[in-house]
Amino acid sequence: MVSRDPFRQGRITRRAALLGLAAGSLALSASAAARADEAWEGVVAAAKKEGRVVLYSAFVGLAAHQDLKKQFEAAYGITVDILEARASEVRERIRIEQAAGRFAADLSENGRTTTTLQIDQDHVFEPFGPLPSLTGLKVEFRADEIRLPVFAIVYGILANTLLVKPGEEPKSWLDLADRRWKGRMLADDPRTLGGGGVLFFVLQEQFGRELQDKLARQDVKFSREIPANERRVARGEYALYLPVGLTSVPELKGLPVKFVAPKEGLPYVGYDLALLKNAPHPNAARLLMEFYLGKNMQQCFANVGLLPVTMETLDRIDPSVAELEQSRLLGTTDARRMDHMLALAREIYH
Repeated sequence: MVSRDPFRQGRITRRAALLGLAAGSLALSASAAARADEAWEGVVAAAKKEGRVVLYSAFVGLAAHQDLKKQFEAAYGITVDILEARASEVRERIRIEQAAGRFAADLSENGRTTTTLQIDQDHVFEPFGPLPSLTGLKVEFRADEIRLPVFAIVYGILANTLLVKPGEEPKSWLDLADRRWKGRMLADDPRTLGGGGVLFFVLQEQFGRELQDKLARQDVKFSREIPANERRVARGEYALYLPVGLTSVPELKGLPVKFVAPKEGLPYVGYDLALLKNAPHPNAARLLMEFYLGKNMQQCFANVGLLPVTMETLDRIDPSVAELEQSRLLGTTDARRMDHMLALAREIYH
């Protein structure tokens, strides 16, 4: 007669049940993944039939746009048309076209501040739906149903290496209030949208008004001519320029200037893609959004000094920007408070 242990039998039964549940979950996961792959294949096929995608970008002169166009067209045979203009012009063009029912563009590429305002005020976007690479985004750059982060601009300080000796660069943003920099700084205007506005917002959030009041007594010269400003510092007209985008580093190679990253970190502003309502090529638009998150394009962005938004390890990055892209992020703007911050900047820097 065989003796049976009811407790052991119970453990075996429970274990078998758990294994069965696990196997069932894996089967369901595999089935869901297969359905997602099949659905995405449908998007790719429909995109190829559409044959074209139109992007309105507020990033004027971005060299990576040519890589995007060339690589995407080679991969899928889909024509990419890119219109570049200032953020305000892109926003107004989209608003007019949507109001008139002339749906020409598929995607908007814009800074998060402007994109958020368009969501809140213009109502010109719609959800873009599932994308295969969404789970690979960094924590700081999570997507929502409307906005897809694709890269970010990070800002530091540009120093003339002939006027500022090694080791004497500002180590902290607070160092800008030191008397030795009085009358020696050129800056993008903090009273308007742009790098100057981003810097003002983030420094105000981090250090409060005391720092801004000190800077207002430093005789900082404001100018909106960004490329010319960088060259003026390179020529020695000023010791420092702020803020300077990391995208300028490759362009300024060989000149007596250095990108300085203060110890507290770098202000940044993210750029998003958003799908327009009644887009004439919605599947091609979604395919292009996914393409932005691929390793090739994220490396292209990194090589021109833009911060990648995915967690994937990138190689073949220009050494002059690779290390700087590892700098700590200090903070970014909040679109819903930007008007208040610009008004404060006008009050301080009158």
